[in-house]
Amino acid sequence: MNLSLAIKHLHPTATPLHDFIVQDNGPEPVLRPGAETKGRVRYEIKPPDNGEEPVEGVHYRYGIDYNRLTEGEDYDLVERGPYIAVWKLDATQPTEAELQAAWEAYQKAEANKPPVLTELEQLQQENLLLKAQNNALSERADFIEDLIAEMATQVYS
Repeated sequence: MNLSLAIKHLHPTATPLHDFIVQDNGPEPVLRPGAETKGRVRYEIKPPDNGEEPVEGVHYRYGIDYNRLTEGEDYDLVERGPYIAVWKLDATQPTEAELQAAWEAYQKAEANKPPVLTELEQLQQENLLLKAQNNALSERADFIEDLIAEMATQVYS
């Protein structure tokens, strides 16, 4: 399912990247229980001043170093898929079922649309139309010419 197109089908006036943002981060690591302490690393942000007690988030923070962990034992890579990262519309954010229904409706609407012609195909169709019009005008002129000839023979006879 293409979330952006489904949302645009639900809210045609919505502007992507302004009113909503759909994001796909790809595979993301998910820690298994007990691996938090194994890969935990303390990162220094700024050293405390003399006599000042270090405060977490100001002077240091803790993070996970996945290079110290083993994939499959300590963490797994999980594909989350596309999701709505930002929603700024006044309408409530659609549920997964609403998005799926909108996607199916969008696909049906697209299937019923006539195919978009390239510039060359459009020119070819216009050329065929002009040839048909030219033939019709030529036949009409021949018919009028025959009528005039028949009227002239009756007038002069």
